[in-house]
Amino acid sequence: ATLRDYVVTPQLNACFNDALTFIKQSVQGGTSKAAYLHGSFGSGKSHFMAVLNLLLDNNVSARSMPDLANVVAQHNGWTQDRKFLLVPYHMIGARSMESAILGGYAEFVRKRHPDAPIPGFYLSERLFEDAVRMRNRIGDEAFFRDLNEGSDAGGGDDSGWGDLSGGWDAASFEAAMLEPPSGDDRVRLVGDLISRYFTAIADVAESRGEAFVPLDDGLSIMSRHAKALGYDAVILFLDELILWLASRAADVSFVSSEGTKLVKLVEAGNADRPIPLVSFVARQRDLRELVGDNMAGAMQMLGGGPETILFTWLLLAVLWLVDLFRGGQPRKHAWRLP
Repeated sequence: ATLRDYVVTPQLNACFNDALTFIKQSVQGGTSKAAYLHGSFGSGKSHFMAVLNLLLDNNVSARSMPDLANVVAQHNGWTQDRKFLLVPYHMIGARSMESAILGGYAEFVRKRHPDAPIPGFYLSERLFEDAVRMRNRIGDEAFFRDLNEGSDAGGGDDSGWGDLSGGWDAASFEAAMLEPPSGDDRVRLVGDLISRYFTAIADVAESRGEAFVPLDDGLSIMSRHAKALGYDAVILFLDELILWLASRAADVSFVSSEGTKLVKLVEAGNADRPIPLVSFVARQRDLRELVGDNMAGAMQMLGGGPETILFTWLLLAVLWLVDLFRGGQPRKHAWRLP
């Protein structure tokens, strides 16, 4: 159904080429990037990303479309032997960037790879305290037997999950708890404890947005988790992100705190991202109704521009919203940029 009625116009052909070139630069350069996907409501942004996903997934039907033959030929060499994980997000209603992006990734991977370990996105100290109490109550034999269920610790079985696999004993369990929040074994232990003993924690964190590591650390964990699953890049499709911020514009502290996190998609404080994250931020043409003609026009000029400039303008939009609604009342002037 995704391809049956899809018409590739010359403009769409150019957009697919631009998007694939953008992803290629990120993958070959090993750097995270972000760009706008611009279009009005109902213009087909989600459909575009679905077809892009099929192309990256080497789907025969998508790659056989006559109107995309030149694009497929141009990008065939670098996409053929690579795997990409495209994660769609609908930001409206999200409680925070962490709950949306990290929680959304965890839920998406849980559906696509139901046997894969849960990524260690969740704050863990109290989790470890509960785990230690459970271990003391039921004893080491039962505790580690259940914790290692499904791993390859018991005798050479290949679980198929590569670096994500591995068993726990008293020494490794205690050592993992002493690692920093982004430590490999600590992250793996958090995921295993949630999947084996504390399954409700993931749902609570996603619904309440209060139990995730900081976004920067979470994006590092995401990159490592996806790499261990065999992917070469993670592609994040963030739908309605700007409208999500605008819907909370009267809450100055929320917009300030959440808006400044957007830079983390590109500029990592935690540089441990073994595979790049490529973000496509959907926006609508009626953005000018939110931020004024001058700023919308300036943002429109950023199509294809450097991602650092793009996110500078995005943060300016956030700051404008904060200024507009400071004190809970809209002001009567628009912030006009030169």
